[in-house]
Amino acid sequence: MTSPYNTSANRQFIKEKRIYISSILIISAREKLLEYQKIHLEGEEEKEEEKEGYTGSREITLQENVSLDNYLRYIKNNKDKFNLVRIYLHDGSIKAYEVPLALHAYTSGNINVIMGAWNRQDFDYGNNQDLILGPASSRRPNCVIFPKHRSLPANPAQIADSIGGAYPTMVVEIGFSQSLSDLYQAVTQYFNQRTTIQIVLIIKIFGVYTHPNTNISTIALVAALFLRTNSNPLVPTSVVSFGTANLDSKIVNFIILDMKTPIANFIGFGLPDPNNNNIPFPSCNAAGIPTYIMNIPGTELFDRVPAIYLSPNFNLGCNIDLWELQTTIRRHLRI
Repeated sequence: MTSPYNTSANRQFIKEKRIYISSILIISAREKLLEYQKIHLEGEEEKEEEKEGYTGSREITLQENVSLDNYLRYIKNNKDKFNLVRIYLHDGSIKAYEVPLALHAYTSGNINVIMGAWNRQDFDYGNNQDLILGPASSRRPNCVIFPKHRSLPANPAQIADSIGGAYPTMVVEIGFSQSLSDLYQAVTQYFNQRTTIQIVLIIKIFGVYTHPNTNISTIALVAALFLRTNSNPLVPTSVVSFGTANLDSKIVNFIILDMKTPIANFIGFGLPDPNNNNIPFPSCNAAGIPTYIMNIPGTELFDRVPAIYLSPNFNLGCNIDLWELQTTIRRHLRI
């Protein structure tokens, strides 16, 4: 049976070509991406793309002119290779973008546990689902949150996967090797016209910095929340610095100028509070600090769920305490 996303038009869009990605190329990509995860020593000279303030792309193209059918078949049959690097398909190009580590697994697991404690009756929580994002695009987010009673797509062109399921309402991307701009580009892919994804949460883990004299290690972390229902879905409704180190000034500029984040929506460690005489926000050093409680809105989480299945006060959504994510990340980086 011909898959519903493999139309003749799509086959003409990309010339079929056998996928061959050597183990040598995979290992080379892995080693390159690992360079972006190394511990930084204060004052150490670094290449431009290794710096914390780098806002270009760190993705590595492995092969071009690949069809969606070919790609999905390839990743199904070569799972062992991609325990070494995470890859995705974008407009016919296979790109390596991340080295999966324990901190990815435990951070995504923690998000699922927090949200599951809030509501496991109405949602399925998972990870690593290959989502179709276009005629020649597919990506696997770290977390997927799916309402159990979400209506199936009436339009076959809006199926989420190869078995015809609906899209999750929320996805989470966790980036360590990826630059912030790579993660931001992922938002545009998840919010394209084909999908019905309503919420994208990106977590950017910057490199560990260790002071050569004190041997104290710190890390900058950012969480950014995007909603399809926002007047501009590509402008985050909330960006929170929740690490133990200040953000690089180039990253701050990228968040404000490139992501167009309103100042009122950009809060957290190392930043001035405009509503409190520009006194810095409190540190993220304990549970329950209001600055670091990120609300995931219920209306978007329950999108396209029939009213009969809506929980009381569903619109209040789920609160994620970013302190819990910070401690998970630091624990698995041993800092």
